[in-house]
Amino acid sequence: MKARLKNTIMIKLIEKPTVKQIAKLQKIIERLSRGEIVQNRQLKTVLGAEGYARYLSDCEYQKHLRAMLKDKPDEIIEYERRLKAATFAYSKADYRSQKGHRSAKKMFGASDTQFERLSEYLSENIIGHPELEAWFDRPLTKCLGDSFGVSPDGFPQIVTSKSLKNTGGGYSHYLRTIREVKMDAVNAALLGLSTPEPEAVVDTTDQMARFKRLIKLSGD
Repeated sequence: MKARLKNTIMIKLIEKPTVKQIAKLQKIIERLSRGEIVQNRQLKTVLGAEGYARYLSDCEYQKHLRAMLKDKPDEIIEYERRLKAATFAYSKADYRSQKGHRSAKKMFGASDTQFERLSEYLSENIIGHPELEAWFDRPLTKCLGDSFGVSPDGFPQIVTSKSLKNTGGGYSHYLRTIREVKMDAVNAALLGLSTPEPEAVVDTTDQMARFKRLIKLSGD
């Protein structure tokens, strides 16, 4: 009887702080969802040492990603230059065609040549290099014989492009705001309180592997 009573008391002592912690985390989520500012010192209190360390690691990942996207490789800069030139040539030809100019056919031929060379540039200098392919808004074809076509619509955009044709993806897929990083950290803490410990360990390992892979791809 005494042993059973002792176990009941221990369970209550364990459950009470957990319920309070969940309530605090949920309150933080509500504040972040409303767009309110939540200071790091408040996060540190509710996340605990381990959860806060993971949050800081994720923040560093985001800083590294943004810094890297500002420093484009030469191959990507050259691709952008060639795509811009080919697109401009195509637009001029299309305009002439709509106006019924005879020169449109010749101009389309010139733009076709530029796009064909651009396709060759992609195949010879970018495809097969994961650290460069991740700069594009969509997966690149793996078959060197495949063509991207002879119009702007068939060619991928750089993830930093403001073009309406930019579909996202690549490195930009991992970009998150500070608020989103905070919400993810709090949600992970909530999940950790309701899932077995081994799952939390797997989650952390995956995050660190993703961070190390990014650093390796960027050459740092």
